[in-house]
Amino acid sequence: MYHSIKALSLPTLFSTVATFSILLGSLISFSVNASVDSSADVSPADVSSANFATAIPAPVELQGYGAFSQLNKDWMIMALYTAVDSNQEMPEIDRLEIKIASEKFSNRRFRALWLEAIGIEHGAERIALLEQDLEQFFDMLKGPLLKGDTLVIERTVGGAALSVNYHQLAHVSEAFLPMIVQSLVGKHPPTQALKSGLLGESSIRDQMNLSIRFERLEPTLPRISEVSKWGNRIIASK
Repeated sequence: MYHSIKALSLPTLFSTVATFSILLGSLISFSVNASVDSSADVSPADVSSANFATAIPAPVELQGYGAFSQLNKDWMIMALYTAVDSNQEMPEIDRLEIKIASEKFSNRRFRALWLEAIGIEHGAERIALLEQDLEQFFDMLKGPLLKGDTLVIERTVGGAALSVNYHQLAHVSEAFLPMIVQSLVGKHPPTQALKSGLLGESSIRDQMNLSIRFERLEPTLPRISEVSKWGNRIIASK
């Protein structure tokens, strides 16, 4: 589910933008020339590193919202984001945001639901290969989850960061995020509604309703403060 922005035909605005572009181009040209003059002895390796450091990341877009349900009960509302790179044919998974929709969600049930979903899609061998990542995912939770708690699995360089209520609590391998998402949108998803929603293939009405519910689910300030202590407990247990 991607969005486009239509261009507006406004003569006055176009003229102003054109003038600004000329001035901006002059400033950039001056800056580049000054940089070249002051760094004549810079090696190709240094220039390559500088270009890499200033590279613009691929834009991230919302793919869709989905509800993880079991026995007519919504346990989690999720949002899937992808990074669109012009050099790649398919968008790359950027992050999965998970918000707890149940009043109270025990660690045991949370673990069971995820292991069931992952096991059905990937099998026991796949779970065994990423056992360490899964343990970090489950062990970072130092108490039952409450309604509004927000978990984020976000791609990083060489892996993925795990956060709860805006506090990063763990880091896993780069294979973890694709595995988790595939268990939700693969051949054997927990529900077809969840798969359709996360892929942006459900109706506009369903997406709107889920987006409203998703945005309303937020942790309270005391809860954010409470979860911040989980990180200290993780460090102490190592």
